[in-house]
Amino acid sequence: MSGPTTSAPVPGVLVVWSGATPLVQPFRIPAEGLILGRELLDNSPDDRISRQHARVAWRDRRFIVTDLGSRNGTYAGGHALVDREVTVTAPSVVRTGRTVCVLVDDIRKFERAPVEQRHDAVIGPSTAPIWLAVEQAARDDVNLLIVGEPGTGKGHMARGYARTRNRPEVGFNPTIQAVPLERKVGPDVETLLLEQLGKLGPQNTAMLVKLLDTRPNLRVCSTAVMELEHLGMNATLAKRLQTRIVHVPPLRERPDEMAVLVHDAVSGAEPGLQIHSTLIEACLLRPWPGNTRELVGEVGRTAHTVAAQGKNNIRGEDIDNDAGHLMIGAPTLNAAVQPTAVDKPAPRKRPTPRPGDND
Repeated sequence: MSGPTTSAPVPGVLVVWSGATPLVQPFRIPAEGLILGRELLDNSPDDRISRQHARVAWRDRRFIVTDLGSRNGTYAGGHALVDREVTVTAPSVVRTGRTVCVLVDDIRKFERAPVEQRHDAVIGPSTAPIWLAVEQAARDDVNLLIVGEPGTGKGHMARGYARTRNRPEVGFNPTIQAVPLERKVGPDVETLLLEQLGKLGPQNTAMLVKLLDTRPNLRVCSTAVMELEHLGMNATLAKRLQTRIVHVPPLRERPDEMAVLVHDAVSGAEPGLQIHSTLIEACLLRPWPGNTRELVGEVGRTAHTVAAQGKNNIRGEDIDNDAGHLMIGAPTLNAAVQPTAVDKPAPRKRPTPRPGDND
């Protein structure tokens, strides 16, 4: 008897922005290709997209993007299709008029759920299953470890765990709180949110073990950049703290959420500014090693600068050239993030990045 077979990936187009509005519309690519345009996007607010603007086809594990004689052109990876056709690999960003989409080699996960805002976080199909696992761990009354790069939203998930448990809680970060752990965890506390576990120190580590031994109602939700045994923690204690583990993907793997985050960052900083589709395009083309925290901070600062200049529209060229690329102590640019074009010169090397926050 043969085992279960894994279905093949389904290439597709994820529309994340149209006109001046974030959205999530996934489309599978049929054998004859997918036509991007007003005929595909019902009631689109984009007044710059043609009825049949561009075609996206899937061939030999690559995408073929062809402009169909549109009035306003088609852009792949931020570059106009001068020869009207280009070959790119996933993930690739395509702009048609004021509509922005991402070509992905498997569209299925984006078909699962809409984007919603809950637990003070933007939750799209990319992270919805992880949020469900966090809430389930809280309901099951078990300790949870949330693993991810800096700035991915682990803290929001930890607070979501605490809200789901709905018990007296306290947070502790040894790098910013001078008081010892024993003075933070009062007798009524039943949920402890722990950050920076690798920097707990001997005294706080010993107190944590004591709390786990003597407080049967206490549950711990920890956040870290890697699993605890790799942080030098005692294996027995690490096992107790990571009864369940969830891994949060970096922002560059969550295109369904990025456009909403950009929209909210601009609206929160300068509500009067209109967002041009090139800003969404520019943000999608950068790897953001500082993840959500870096994106929101940079977009907010850019919005303030643009508004101070008397402009009413924020565009892709307004954001700093170095923003979202390289940061000291963070992952470097992954070449797979950038689309590859046939017979196109390689992009110029960017200038040396300025130091950034490593948190």
